[in-house]
Amino acid sequence: MAFSLISQAVDSIPEPETLEQRRQIAAAVADRCIQILTEEYGATEAFVFGPLRGDSPWHAASDMDLAVRGLSDTDVINAFDRLRRIVPEWLPYDLAPVDTLPERIRKRILRELPMPDNPYLALRERMADGIEAIDQSIELLGQVLSQAETIPEIALIPALTSYMDDFYSGCERISRRVAVALDGQLPRGSNWHKQLLLQLAVPGGQGPPPLWSQDLCFAIDDYRRFRHRIRHMYTGDLEPSRVMELAQQAPRVFAQMQQAVAVFSQWLVASA
Repeated sequence: MAFSLISQAVDSIPEPETLEQRRQIAAAVADRCIQILTEEYGATEAFVFGPLRGDSPWHAASDMDLAVRGLSDTDVINAFDRLRRIVPEWLPYDLAPVDTLPERIRKRILRELPMPDNPYLALRERMADGIEAIDQSIELLGQVLSQAETIPEIALIPALTSYMDDFYSGCERISRRVAVALDGQLPRGSNWHKQLLLQLAVPGGQGPPPLWSQDLCFAIDDYRRFRHRIRHMYTGDLEPSRVMELAQQAPRVFAQMQQAVAVFSQWLVASA
C-alpha cells in the first residue's frame, strides 16, 4: 500500500473489501504511527504486535496493536489521541505502554513467552492472556470504587466508564479469538457484536462446548450495550446510578468469566 495513501485525510480511506487489503492498509498506517511516536513524542521504542505482526490470526475485526516505551502516562494519552488523525475509523487500535503491563502480557508482546504450535493450546494461551488483561482493568475499577465517596461525580463517572469500556473490550477480544480459531470467522452485519456473544453461548453438539452460559452471555451483553451508549453519547448524559450498578457488578461477572474460561480451557487441552 503506497505511503501516500496514509497522508490523505482519514475519512478518504474507505474500508477495504478484502482481509488482505485491510491488512495492507493497517500495516501502512502502523508504520506512520510508529514514525509519529518516535519522532514527535520521543518514544525510545515503538513496534507492532498482535494479529498484524502474525501473533494470532488476522480477521475482519482485528485491532492494530502498537507497543511503546519511553513515554510518560500523559504522553501516551496525548499520542493515542494524535493517532486518531492517522487511523481510519474502521480500524480499531490500541497503544500499550509495555513496561506498565502485567508480566505475562509484557512477555508475550516481547516474545519472551512463546506461543504453542498446537492451535488448541495456542487458543488457551490467548484466552489466558485476555483474562490477565481484564484482571488489571477490574483491579483498577475496584480501586476507583473503593474511593467513590471521595471522588466528585464529574470525575468518578468518566473513570468508571473508561474501565468498564476496557472490561467489555477484553470480553469481546476473548470471544473473537475463540470464534476465529474454532469457527473460522466472525458474525457479519451491523449487530455482529451481539451475535458474537450469542454464537459462543450455543451448544456445539459434538464440537466445542459453549464458552459462555446463557446467563453469563446476557450479563456480558449489558456491558456491550453500555459501551455502545458511551460511544454514541456524552459521558455527562449517563445515569450515574446505572454506571455505579454496572461497575459494582463487574467483578462478579468477571469471576464467572474466569470460571467459564477455565472450563473451556480444559476442553481445549483434552482436544489438543
